[in-house]
Amino acid sequence: MLNTKRTTISRIAILVPLLALAAASCNGDPPTAPDATAAGTTITGAADLDAKSVNAQGAVHVVAGHGVVWHDGSGQWLNTSFHALQMQDGSVNGNWHYQFQSREPRGRIFVQVTCLSVVGNQAWMTGFATQAGNPANIGKWFGLHVIDNGEGHGVVDQIDGTRWFGVDPDAAAEYCATMPVLEPIRAVEAGNVQVR
Repeated sequence: MLNTKRTTISRIAILVPLLALAAASCNGDPPTAPDATAAGTTITGAADLDAKSVNAQGAVHVVAGHGVVWHDGSGQWLNTSFHALQMQDGSVNGNWHYQFQSREPRGRIFVQVTCLSVVGNQAWMTGFATQAGNPANIGKWFGLHVIDNGEGHGVVDQIDGTRWFGVDPDAAAEYCATMPVLEPIRAVEAGNVQVR
């Protein structure tokens, strides 16, 4: 009886935070389907597959992180969190959430990742907005470039900010395929980037 109560309490303690996380969205509204500009997207970025990097879940690449990036001199900031998996067949899944400068709902966007390219300690991902504080951004395309500079005291990872491709999925796919290094690349504060 005592073990049953402990097991039940343990399950509830784990389940409650997961349910809260699942219920949360960028602006508190239920997710909104992307518009037609995002339909029929093909998965790209599968060229750099390396069999020895396949992890236990069968993913070839795992990219995850979070942190704050300050825009130099302006006092503006970008708060972001992201994760993306590239599987052995080249398919990609994941998402990232970012918020610009204030906690106003219109500054938030939630992106579904459709492309991931990884070279060494750097990753490029693109996708389309499935939720946005500004409904006009739903279905539009965005890109992100992150750099994992390792672990340990004094090591600073980097993010180049978020690229906007509007309603052009081809421009987003080109960004992911060509993997440009665009300035400025900013330091991540209060966070970490993992590229595996």
